[in-house]
Amino acid sequence: MGKKLKIKDVDRSELHIIHYLSDPDYKSRMLTCNHPLPPDRYNERVEDHLRITGFYHASQIGIVQCQKALVNALIERWHPETHTFHLPIGECAVTLEDVAMILGLPTDGLPVTGMTMSSYEALEAECLLQFGVAPRVSDCRSSCIKLTWLRDLKENLQLIDDISIQRYVRCHIMLLIGTILFGDKSGAGVHWKFLPLLRDFGSIGQYSWGAACLAHLYRALCRASRFNCKEIDGPLTLLLCWAWIRMPYLSPLPREPRSFPLANRWRNWERGDRRFRYLKLAHFRKSFDELQEGQFVWVAYAVDRVDPNIIPPEIYMQSVVWSATVPLVSFECVEWHATDRFRRQFGLVQGLPSQERNLEKAHGETLKGPKNLNWATEASHSKWVMHWSNRYNYILSELPMPSHDLLDRYMHWYRSKYGDHLNMSNLVGQDNDEGDQDMEEGDQDLDEDNQDTDEGSQDMDADNQVEEPHSPHILPPTPIPEEQPQSSSHYVPQTQFPPSVPISQQYWGTSQFETGEGGSFSQLLGLMSADPGLPQYGQQPDFMAGRYSLDARYPGHISSVASGGFVSVDSSRSDDGRGAFFSQNPNRVSMGLIEEDANTPERETDAYLVDDPDDEEDHDDDEIEEFDEDEESRNDGHARTPDETSKGYNLRIDPPRRSASRYTPSVFKKAAKKCKNLVKDVKWAMRK
Repeated sequence: MGKKLKIKDVDRSELHIIHYLSDPDYKSRMLTCNHPLPPDRYNERVEDHLRITGFYHASQIGIVQCQKALVNALIERWHPETHTFHLPIGECAVTLEDVAMILGLPTDGLPVTGMTMSSYEALEAECLLQFGVAPRVSDCRSSCIKLTWLRDLKENLQLIDDISIQRYVRCHIMLLIGTILFGDKSGAGVHWKFLPLLRDFGSIGQYSWGAACLAHLYRALCRASRFNCKEIDGPLTLLLCWAWIRMPYLSPLPREPRSFPLANRWRNWERGDRRFRYLKLAHFRKSFDELQEGQFVWVAYAVDRVDPNIIPPEIYMQSVVWSATVPLVSFECVEWHATDRFRRQFGLVQGLPSQERNLEKAHGETLKGPKNLNWATEASHSKWVMHWSNRYNYILSELPMPSHDLLDRYMHWYRSKYGDHLNMSNLVGQDNDEGDQDMEEGDQDLDEDNQDTDEGSQDMDADNQVEEPHSPHILPPTPIPEEQPQSSSHYVPQTQFPPSVPISQQYWGTSQFETGEGGSFSQLLGLMSADPGLPQYGQQPDFMAGRYSLDARYPGHISSVASGGFVSVDSSRSDDGRGAFFSQNPNRVSMGLIEEDANTPERETDAYLVDDPDDEEDHDDDEIEEFDEDEESRNDGHARTPDETSKGYNLRIDPPRRSASRYTPSVFKKAAKKCKNLVKDVKWAMRK
């Protein structure tokens, strides 16, 4: 009886953590994240053999430090019945495409399944066959081989022939499986059930190791979403990098933007962005509550975001199955790849999804206790294994219907069904002042000892208070789902550079000033009042460093029609974002009433920036300007020269801020001072 209850726990929605967030004992729950380090670097002599197995790219992944608060915030959004994250903009999830790009594992192939046996004699015989040596009983834990034994074996193997090289590679693969790919809560061992699949060395790469890895992540999320869970295991590197790629405004600064697998972009990220590690759970809860459409990257691996030249061809060759709605199989572990619920991640139109798939007994099965079974033929698992074998019949195809109508119907259905738990801050039922303070500290790129930014923080608070997160409410009755017609055009990943945004819908992004030159005040006004029909990227360099561009190109746009419109990835430049010129703060400086004579030469306009020595109020303005220069020096890490500071804030060469808005209060003060000088100069000219 106890065993059946444990299996059903995963699917019992009343046990989800969202129902307990109002309880003081659970509102600040922080799970222990078992995030083991990757194995040591392999010997260069085995590289060709490692490529044959399909684990070469995963072997390149370095240390990606864990952000525990972000992981816990994502767990609260995960729902086992749908196998998706529930965000204000809709459902989303980690997909096979993400596994291929982030970890570099093969995703199309045979299911990772077979026999599991609990006897030590069987384990000993298998190790003797594949390694030439067997671990002692003290080197095993139940059916798991201790990682220390595998590390010692790997270090002591002499690479003298193909047999020894194959043993070395198998040992390295088992270490990868036991750490960053299929790590368990102990973090000290790896189940020997994977060893029989490594027996035929030439067939190792024919298995879908990526689907098995994703199944372990889904299982870990399903278990961790229960209120009584204490820790989470699984491939957390995959989860973290997925969140940082899909929501760049939440990510630390990437250190290696042009590396593959994409997980290496954040290798040792803590060295360059240590403060990100200490962001609190309340910060990420509020960030998810206020998530807007333009802040989530639906098509994350298009050629305008990731350089296709760094993606190996063998990864693209398996892209046909990335959008398949199929079960993910790994021995006893079976999870559902519900791609019909997040079609926008594949550049398709999102319509009403089908009913949640019930995996029955297979969902939540464990290997606790002696289980000598062949999971490929087990009654509870065989039909799911067969479903995966027919995966090509379940690939998503585009719907030949109007996109906006389908998306609107989906969002209406989604909010009416799940709107009561889309705002976690309201469910927690606590004052989030502390969380707001942590968010400001994490977002602003300022020194901890800088005491001169209190006024700027208050301005940002005023902006945040204007735009409140959408509170959950009940909408009209749920529309009846209709059967969606299928088309013969299947999902194909982008391989050619598309126009990211029509010219008529481009948002202003980066400055059009020449590199290395500061912009004059007339240029700044011209940029702010630019006609949206004019191109904003006419003279862009090939690559430009920035927080919102994953491969250091200029900030890309989401051009998928499925997202319901063309919006910018950078929230400060989106229509509803909190940028400098879209802020709803009533105290901000209005630029709409200032007009400049179109015939005035630019050099004469620059003269307006020169302080009038006869002005009796210049003393106070100079103090403000000195404060601004000191603040910019602290933010940028170097002092400005007089030539640079005299021309104001340079939108081209100024480094991006770590907050959602790249403009600090000092810019508003300088703009106000320049406007004031301009008005005084005009009045003086009229009097003269």
